Amino acid sequence: MSSPNTRAKNSSSSIPLDYITRVGVDNHAIAVKSKLHPFTKKNLDENVLHLFENTLVLGPHWFGSVPKEMADLFKEDAEAPLCLQSSTALSSHTWVSKNLSHSYPSSEVRNSAVKWSDWNDRLLSRHAAYWKKAGIYDAILLSKNSVNKDENLLAVALCFWNSANNTFDFRLGPMSPTLLDLAQIFGFRPHGRPADAVGDYHRSKNRERVAKPFTVLAATINQNYSFSNFLKKFGTEKDRDQQHMMFLLYWLNRFVFPNRSSAVLLEYKHLAEALHNHMDVGLGPTVLAHLYKNIHSATLESPLNISAPGAFWMIQIWLQVYFPELRFSDIVLSEDQVMAAP
Repeated sequence: MSSPNTRAKNSSSSIPLDYITRVGVDNHAIAVKSKLHPFTKKNLDENVLHLFENTLVLGPHWFGSVPKEMADLFKEDAEAPLCLQSSTALSSHTWVSKNLSHSYPSSEVRNSAVKWSDWNDRLLSRHAAYWKKAGIYDAILLSKNSVNKDENLLAVALCFWNSANNTFDFRLGPMSPTLLDLAQIFGFRPHGRPADAVGDYHRSKNRERVAKPFTVLAATINQNYSFSNFLKKFGTEKDRDQQHMMFLLYWLNRFVFPNRSSAVLLEYKHLAEALHNHMDVGLGPTVLAHLYKNIHSATLESPLNISAPGAFWMIQIWLQVYFPELRFSDIVLSEDQVMAAP
């Protein structure tokens, strides 16, 4: 990243002097850091907080005019135009889809004798401290509560999504979920060990070996891939390490990265293994990338495809956090918990 001094030489001469000397940048960064939610501060280590003194990245910004190459890129973004710019008439009945339930998973599986909340409570007594350090404690507890769908709110918001720069181009200006949003609203770590999808973080030469590897056979998981069968099969696994990893695999597939199959897929097996063995996995960037990808998929079709799988319940809560008039009037956001809890 270029320094304010370097940017100043290549941009408008109207930049305030205190920004050229870094004083303005530092003061603004310190002011922003002071306003961070207390929960986020707990999930950011001191080294990352220190970066705010000299570096602040909230989105695309240029001193002066937008560089020509970037302006041309935005103009050429014809693959996913804003829904409101479409010539196709929008009909609200097309926004409501029964498949949207995949993106708003209920806390319990219908007709399942084994309850997710019971499994959650059993593991909570053993792993609560670990989950807190790993930045997944609050998101796991949130999975015990179902989120009421607001299809109209989601569909209207998606009409303003711009995939050129991953922002909602609202009237007040571009807005987008950020890593700090995911930390403050859901509790995900905004930094740390990359979430590894293929497991080579412990297989490459000169790399640390995972302490407790995944030993449950892939064939066994595939034979019990439905949510109800998975709960019944692995909810009482005797090996505590394997049970915890199966618990995390279920949680990831059902609540964090919901899929169209409504089943437990092996795609996140290595991520569950990493979360079990390491407390420094940065899940926030992976979740944010997943949200961007799903919103892009949902806005490719005209008018909208809200049948595309993804954690759209997170997008709804994000909208309700930033726009109080869109949430129930009796919701109060406490300072000592993630914002999604109420």
